[in-house]
Amino acid sequence: MSVATEVRAVITLTEPGGSLVRPGFRTIVTVSTLVGLAFGLVWVQVMTEISAPIRAGDWLAFVVAAVALVVCERTPASWIRFGPIGVVTPIWLFGFAMLLLGSPSITIGIAALAASLHAVRYDALPSDVVARVASTAFSLAAAGLVLTTLDPADTPTRLADRSWAWAGAVALAGVSIVVLNAFTAALWLSARRRSSFVALLRHGLASRVTAEGALLSLAPVWVIALDLNPVLLPLLGITTILVLRSTRHAFERAHEARHDQLTGLLNRRAFISAVDDALESRPRRAVVMLMDLNGFKDVNDRLGHQMGDALLVAFADRLESARPDNSSAARLGGDEFAVLVPDHDGDLAGLAGRFHAQLVVPLSLQGFPVTAGVSIGVSQAPADGIASSSLIRAADIAMYKAKRTRAAFALHADCVDLPQHGRANLLGDLSQALERHELHVNFQPQLHTHDGTVDAVEALVRWDHPEYGRIPPDEFIGLAEQTDLIRPITDMVLRSATQGLMAGGLTTRLAVNVAPRSLEDPMFTDRLFEILAETRFPPSQLELEITERALARNAERTRYTVGKLRAQGVRISIDDFGVGYSSYQTLRMLDVDRVKIDREFVQGLLTSDRDRKIVASLIGLAHELDLDVVAEGVESQMVWQALRELDCDVVQGYGIAVPMTYIELRTWLSDLAELHASGTARSSIA
Repeated sequence: MSVATEVRAVITLTEPGGSLVRPGFRTIVTVSTLVGLAFGLVWVQVMTEISAPIRAGDWLAFVVAAVALVVCERTPASWIRFGPIGVVTPIWLFGFAMLLLGSPSITIGIAALAASLHAVRYDALPSDVVARVASTAFSLAAAGLVLTTLDPADTPTRLADRSWAWAGAVALAGVSIVVLNAFTAALWLSARRRSSFVALLRHGLASRVTAEGALLSLAPVWVIALDLNPVLLPLLGITTILVLRSTRHAFERAHEARHDQLTGLLNRRAFISAVDDALESRPRRAVVMLMDLNGFKDVNDRLGHQMGDALLVAFADRLESARPDNSSAARLGGDEFAVLVPDHDGDLAGLAGRFHAQLVVPLSLQGFPVTAGVSIGVSQAPADGIASSSLIRAADIAMYKAKRTRAAFALHADCVDLPQHGRANLLGDLSQALERHELHVNFQPQLHTHDGTVDAVEALVRWDHPEYGRIPPDEFIGLAEQTDLIRPITDMVLRSATQGLMAGGLTTRLAVNVAPRSLEDPMFTDRLFEILAETRFPPSQLELEITERALARNAERTRYTVGKLRAQGVRISIDDFGVGYSSYQTLRMLDVDRVKIDREFVQGLLTSDRDRKIVASLIGLAHELDLDVVAEGVESQMVWQALRELDCDVVQGYGIAVPMTYIELRTWLSDLAELHASGTARSSIA
């Protein structure tokens, strides 16, 4: 598998051909509408100002406010970022002050220029620039018309001439700015994100009353200070900075409480709240799609957490662009994402299929096309539940089926006749499985190729669930690795396997798989040697199989742990050798005794000349480094013979023996001894 295939990431949102995604029809229409509204209102403002008596203005103060406006628009430290409605800048503080100080038309022109400078720096798309400039001009023109109509002749900075009518006009102009800004932002975002306009307006209006209201309320204070004494301006500047900071921090805390810090999507708590809100409506029709990235753990371990984070951010961007209209996207944790589609009663399979097709369209990662592998589980209310917990759990079960069957998506309705064990179910049952002794150890022999004698037996954990039956280890070991359950499971396997071999007087070597997380545990080696002392199993007879992921996750800690183990005589084997991202690097950095060639190469040994050459080269490299070689996946006598010709040391696979209980192992070993005594061992095993 190539690196480009494994790195399921997106940095630049592109179409299959590689060009940037073009704005859709709704975006174009919305931008045109905003531009038309702004142009019309600005034209009315200009004509009204020309026809009205020209009022006296404090132009020196006007220039001071204009300079402050332009400077702040180019200074990110003065911006207030919050939620999906974007950014609030001091343009409303100084723009509103300019409206009170002088010509509204000139104010609109300067503010539009400053908004353009801000948008060019902050927004990537030309449509964003046009929309921001248009909405700024629209709001200021409306406020200017209010002031021109209600107070056309008063002197702006003569405090003695101020009246309650003037105060009312100022308040009404400020309210118009807040309302129109919320309206234009909701209109624009509903087009870009295909979200509910009403929901965005409700949320945006509430937020802007706080953010923009704080700035707008300072504008008359700045005007009065400019009129009374400029010496007050430094003190007023400090007050303004404090207001900006406190408002920014308040919104950051509110945003962080509801959004994922890395991707900016809704977090788990906010998503559950959104599902609850959708289920409160009538009729209760909502769809939950739960998904995660296939292979994310390998990418994160092999290429580093920085690349893993970039993958998550990029996938979140793709999720935002691909989700259905009026839906909500969230990151629930790790590489798990979710989408809520309220009030949907159409074809679920069609919805999930189209959504999956959009998510896996080739994207661009540092100039290279990559594809994001995704498994989706789908549930729907009210059929699969009428509570958020029920819907999310049902979607989790469906997603688990999709991953297990390697399907693009699965519907919970198709899982009702099958064992319903999603990840949440398994994690809950796994902790109880240890207490109920549902986990047990099987053994699979490893034989020498030259004479068929036993070299070692590998301990393999199995779970017989009382309700679901035999759960494959691939379905629960990966989950256990993400929690502290991997520690007691590893201890149980070591204790059970060593006790069994010692009780039966078997002196063969024991191989045990160890998760990367265990090697990172500072107490792992101490617990391991305590178990060996307890069961009186010689450390020299123990072989721990580790994967290259352990080195990728925490190289220094892994090397330290391996050094302590080898110092006490424990052998170390590299499992699945050859398929990792840095196999040679592993051999260079770790002092090991053995490598296990992955079954993917072994199974193609007889049919692929390329696989045969790869296996031969891996065996030759290992022998040059004085390492033993084990070949996994041996399923026939012909494969055994081919490996023997390539000078492979040890073979293992279902063609030799399937994993078996301890009692079955003793019987199998007894039969093998009889075959050796009769001289027919190797020809009869496979």
